[in-house]
Amino acid sequence: MSVLTQGNLQSKILDLNNVPYITGRSFIKWNLPHSTAAEHQGRTEKCSIKEHKVQYNYDAYIPVRLTIDKTGMLQETFIHFEVLHEVTSGEKDERIALGNIKLNLAEYVWASEQEGEDVVCRRYLMQDSKINSTLKVSTHPAWIY
Repeated sequence: MSVLTQGNLQSKILDLNNVPYITGRSFIKWNLPHSTAAEHQGRTEKCSIKEHKVQYNYDAYIPVRLTIDKTGMLQETFIHFEVLHEVTSGEKDERIALGNIKLNLAEYVWASEQEGEDVVCRRYLMQDSKINSTLKVSTHPAWIY
C-alpha cells in the first residue's frame, strides 16, 4: 500500500557560472517528467550572459505529490532543468543545449529535515555537457503529511 503526500515546492533558479561564452542569452526549461500538467513545467526569461555568468533569479511555485511506499520511504520524484544558450545569427536565433540537471525532490525533503533549515541551496554541475558550468538552485519544500 502506498500513501501520497502533497505539498508545495518553492524553487529558485539563481545563476549559472563558468559559461564559456561572452555574448548571447541563456534560459532554462524545467519540468516534472511524470506529469503533463501546465503547472509542472515552465521556463525562465532569456537573460544576458555577462562576464561568463547568467543571473536568472527565477522563482517557481510547484504543487508536488510524493509517494510513500509501504516501508515508509519516499519514492523518487524528479525535476529536470535544461540549460540553453541562444545567439542571434542574421535573422534567426540559434539555440544550443549547454546541459541539464536532474534532481530528486525526495532528497530535498530529507536534506531540509536533516540540516534543520527550510531552504536548501546548492550548486550543481551540469550533466550531458562539454562545459564545467554550475547552476545554483535553492528549494524550499513545504510538505503536508
